Amino acid sequence: MSLKGVWSVEIGGIYGWERMGTAFFEKGRYLSGGPVMFSQGTYVVDGKKVKIKIKLTQHGEKRIAYGKKRKQFSVVITAKRDGNKIKGEAHRKGEESPAFKYPVRFSKLADIPAFPK
Repeated sequence: MSLKGVWSVEIGGIYGWERMGTAFFEKGRYLSGGPVMFSQGTYVVDGKKVKIKIKLTQHGEKRIAYGKKRKQFSVVITAKRDGNKIKGEAHRKGEESPAFKYPVRFSKLADIPAFPK
């Protein structure tokens, strides 16, 4: 099943669910952005399982992410798709400690339209 489309991105933290931005999934490519960050990477779908590998860049004032303030870091998201929802966990690449896993969820907003030639 294809993830191609425009999706909202939320991450769970100590203050509840926080909207992080908007993501675009198309042909194995993942792009997202928000007011303080952007990310780019790849994704693979295997049945209902989804694995997303991204490089996240914070611009402007850096926030603490995965225990430290960093401008750039890599994140792996493992999740399951259920219709127009994706739910899973995000962890910094190379750091799979339960203390640094965060719940993440995506909701499909729209299809990506075909551009005229």
